[in-house]
Amino acid sequence: MAELLNRKILFGGKCIRGFTTGRTNHPICEEADVFHNRIRTIILDNDFISENCTKGHDWAIIEVEQPFVFTDKVRPICLPLKNEKLQNILMIFGWGRKNSFSDGSPLIHETPMQLDVNCQATVSDTMPTKVDDYICMKSLNPKYIDTPRICYGDSGSGMQQINDDGIATVVGITSYGLKGCPPNELARFTRVDYYLDEICQITGICYTIQNSTIF
Repeated sequence: MAELLNRKILFGGKCIRGFTTGRTNHPICEEADVFHNRIRTIILDNDFISENCTKGHDWAIIEVEQPFVFTDKVRPICLPLKNEKLQNILMIFGWGRKNSFSDGSPLIHETPMQLDVNCQATVSDTMPTKVDDYICMKSLNPKYIDTPRICYGDSGSGMQQINDDGIATVVGITSYGLKGCPPNELARFTRVDYYLDEICQITGICYTIQNSTIF
């Protein structure tokens, strides 16, 4: 079990940013400490492609060649329970642009967004919303052009919530927003708890559906 936990990653079906050996990847880091690994296996959901990439199933499991080394600063994140209750404000971590006019950054950034349980899309948003595995999010201030929201380069990033005990859980995976990253449009995320059975079957990591624990 420990070997599986050290090698598996949940991810959206997207490309990922390369690494820079001489630069840090987080604003609080004082020096570069980048772990370089190679991908051994990628498992995608076939329905993502067969449904034209717009009707859910946007998730993947990646197995890397070398186990991750966990420290006091690098820890695995928890899987959600089935039908996990979502908080109103969730945090997305990624390397995407801050808006459509800026460049991406080697520094990971944290983007808070607000849950929209009804997936209320604007008139200009014609992409699907009634998809079983979607979580819809909106920016905290849709009328403000510089309000934080996901943008190009954030696809595949994890969305997390933290409980009262300080335990972080990955509840969503960034799927897509609209072209131009408008602040008043919905962003779609894949619900992780929708695929707990598949994750269990593929990886053997089943603790959230078997009422057990990894700690």
